[in-house]
Amino acid sequence: MLELLKDRVYLRYWLAVVVSFLGDAMTRVTLLFLVARLTHSAMMIAVAVMAQLLPSGVLAAFIGPLADRVPKRILLVGSDLVRIGIVLAMIPAQHTVWALIALMLAEGVGKAFFETARIAAVPKVVGGPARIPVAIALFQSTYQTVNLAGPAVAGLLIGAGSVPTVFGIDAATFLVSALLLGSLAVLREMPASGQAAESYWASMRTGIRGVLAVPSLRVLLVLAIPVTIVYGLFTTNVNAEFLNVFNLSGRQYGFAQALLAGGAAIGALSGPALIRRFGKNHGLLLTGMGLFGLAMAELGPTQWIWHHSGWAAILQWCLLTGLFAGLFQVPIANTLLTDMPDELRGRGVGLLNAITFNFTILGVLAGGAAGALFGIAGSIIVPGLVLAAFTVAAAVVLRSSASQAASQATEKPAPVTR
Repeated sequence: MLELLKDRVYLRYWLAVVVSFLGDAMTRVTLLFLVARLTHSAMMIAVAVMAQLLPSGVLAAFIGPLADRVPKRILLVGSDLVRIGIVLAMIPAQHTVWALIALMLAEGVGKAFFETARIAAVPKVVGGPARIPVAIALFQSTYQTVNLAGPAVAGLLIGAGSVPTVFGIDAATFLVSALLLGSLAVLREMPASGQAAESYWASMRTGIRGVLAVPSLRVLLVLAIPVTIVYGLFTTNVNAEFLNVFNLSGRQYGFAQALLAGGAAIGALSGPALIRRFGKNHGLLLTGMGLFGLAMAELGPTQWIWHHSGWAAILQWCLLTGLFAGLFQVPIANTLLTDMPDELRGRGVGLLNAITFNFTILGVLAGGAAGALFGIAGSIIVPGLVLAAFTVAAAVVLRSSASQAASQATEKPAPVTR
């Protein structure tokens, strides 16, 4: 990992993404605070969350062909520059809730372009497939760390009455990101001439067929659906569990969130070593998914232990659940970036982003219904058990399919006799 950070090209790329992530995290929390203060409505907070997620879910698949047709630098730098204007417009709009919602949607569109191009550019920036797992782990752990630091800084500025400062800092991070990414020659490479000659819609159809033609990617897209739904359910209801069931104080709540993020960072950092140890088949992904489901289900005994021995039980549950939540995300990204043909990478990333964002949104929307049906704790425990059971079934099916394919490959035709 340190060797990767010594690469000056990668270091500039990593710093650009880090500052961009930091600004995003600060602004995301600030916007939710403003909407809550202006409306005092849980429904409007949900609308704000949806406004932040929806553009990536709707647009990602349509952005993919563009990422394969134009230099990544145009999409990355362009989305950064556009978002500078959008977040600065939030300063005069901070007292008007629907203006903020509209700007959230616009900023989400820019982020959808940025994220698709950012992920698709990773193999070029790191310089080879062998370094992809380390790069993914570094980004995942960095993302979790920024998700801790960004809201903390935003909270201090909001408390000091400096909401416009948050938006100003976010605009500055986009400018820094644009300057760093614009300096990378590797992002200026033109796509293959055949990509530009193909029409946009034909390119999209070719991309979908090309992705689905790769067996490992077909399996990946199928496995991504249940785990992202469950992850959306989890992120929706874990806060209600902390605040309404465990009745955590503000300080305890912050510490519990920090342990979730810290566990996810540890899980991400352990990914490259596990991939080297067990290979890049779907075993690590299935194991991470199953353990994440079991960790969610462990909330049941955790509640019993909490009643008898205090909130230390909550802390271990947060660390364990975060660990496995971070672990399953590394093999997903690694399989996508290493098995995807270069000429299809943008479309493959767009397709996976569309699946993950849309099914995460579905999980978020289902979170309220699950809470009403099973209770707050049950809405975490039951989906966790379902995910664990699905993982076992998927492992059995994949092993059986692999065995059949191996036996067919070794079969020899009977000799022809006269």
